[in-house]
Order: sequence, then C-alpha cells, then structure tokens
Amino acid sequence: MSTMKGEALPVLLYGALELHGDLFFASLEFHDLVETLPVIHNYALTYALDLCTQDTGRITPLYWATERRKQQPRYRDDFAELIQMGTYVTPARPADSLPPTVIRQYAARIDEYLHPQRKVDDVLSWEPNPRKRRANTLASVFPLHGYLKVVTVGARFLFYIYNPPAGLPSKRYIRLGKFNAKASVTLARCPEVAFAEPGQVTTHPVNAADVAGMLPLNVLTMRPTPLAMAARLEQALAVAHPDPWDAAGRHIVTLLPYSPEYGLAGRGATHAAHTRGSGRASSERHARR
Repeated sequence: MSTMKGEALPVLLYGALELHGDLFFASLEFHDLVETLPVIHNYALTYALDLCTQDTGRITPLYWATERRKQQPRYRDDFAELIQMGTYVTPARPADSLPPTVIRQYAARIDEYLHPQRKVDDVLSWEPNPRKRRANTLASVFPLHGYLKVVTVGARFLFYIYNPPAGLPSKRYIRLGKFNAKASVTLARCPEVAFAEPGQVTTHPVNAADVAGMLPLNVLTMRPTPLAMAARLEQALAVAHPDPWDAAGRHIVTLLPYSPEYGLAGRGATHAAHTRGSGRASSERHARR
C-alpha cells in the first residue's frame, strides 16, 4: 500500500448482505427465461438502504405509472444530496463464487384474461394514444408464462459505502428486487484504507457511469448502467477488513476506485478529492426507494 501526500482518504464501511428471500431482478431475458445475475446494482442498493432524499418529504415513494410516466426514476435528483456529501454505495458482489440459484416457473396472468368484457388495465391508463392503448389491451388478454432464475435464500453479498451519513444503523433489514426480498445488512468500518499503486486491476464490480479514468475489462450489461466486473483503475484504494462470514478471522483485501460519484463519468468530470471525508451529514433524511 502506498500513500499520496495532500489527498484525503474517504471513510469506508464494508457491508455484509444475506438474503432471507428469493432475489429477482430482470437482468437478462432469453425468450421465456428471465435471469437474475448474481450481482446487485449500486443504484438499487442505494434506494434499498434508504439513503436518497426526497424534497416532497414522502417516505419511500414508488415509481408507479400514476406518479411518474412509465415508472422512470430521476437518479440525478434522487442522488443530489449524496453527491454533495461525498456518499457513495458500490455494487454488491457475491461472497461465494457460485451463489445459490434456482429456476422457478410462473404464470403472471390470472383467470381475468378469460373475461372478454373486462376493463382496460390501470397500468395502461397513462397511454395517450387510444389505438396503442387498445392494442396493448388486446395483447394482454393472452396469458403470460415463463421461467425465472432467482438468487435464493442464504446467498451472501459484499459491498462498500464511502463517507456514510451520520446515524446509519450498523444492523438492519432491507427489501430488494421486484419481489421485495428480505435481506439482512451488517455494516462495519474498514480498519485499513490506503492508496494503491496506479494501474491496479480490481475484481469488485465498478459502475462504469460513476468512475472516470478506468478501463473496463469485463463488462456486464445491466440496466440502468453497465457494470465492470473487472477494471483497471488510474487511482485506487487498497482496502483490508475482516471477513464477516469467517469466524477464524480471515481478512479480505480488495481494490476500490478512489473517488467514485454517481454519474461522474457521464458528466465528463474528473476525479474529485474527498475533502468532505468526515462523512457527517444532517440526520433529516427522507427515505427514497
């Protein structure tokens, strides 16, 4: 580990996440098979941890079609306060090389499709074009059938939080995925954080939209932004901490980006030093998921 004079180190927490339910994201779709990849996107994780601020003061509002057209979240607005504080949540990688998965069969349409006089679905009521609305409605009278590949109970994931806000609980439960799977989260501070030599390759997932000056080596296409499962970093941190699942006290050593920020690469910005590194923020935060 090396140090760079004049630059501040961020406060880093490592998070141990364990599933108590089946986790489902529509990561990939192959005909009638929808697969959940064994990685948790950091945007979804940020919402699930209740770190986003909402000006309206509502607690955990959802992006339903009646509230926002086509359920489109506004990441820049939701993450604005986190960017100002220097807070950032990394994607979560599986703690095991092969997390447990299972394929389940589903039939999403109930017997309602058998009734020819049924009303237009509420979820299509926002469509202004009546011809498109009728076309979508006619297509929806046929039953849907397929298969879901989900990450099952007991799967464990590891992630990191830069400059966490004050009052963040060290142990809690959160909800993840389209089925609101329950998951336990335990947070602890990383005891060893130092600058690494430039040009190091990290195997912890990196959001390509949040890190400038990186070379992705293994890109995983996901929505809303792709994740690099391996990347060469111009500026990296060497982080060491105890393995949260090893009673023998084994340590984990990993490389992380020095100064990630939500939407940093998309804005064409350069790396900013974490002079805000105290991680303290107002406790008046409203959860946003």
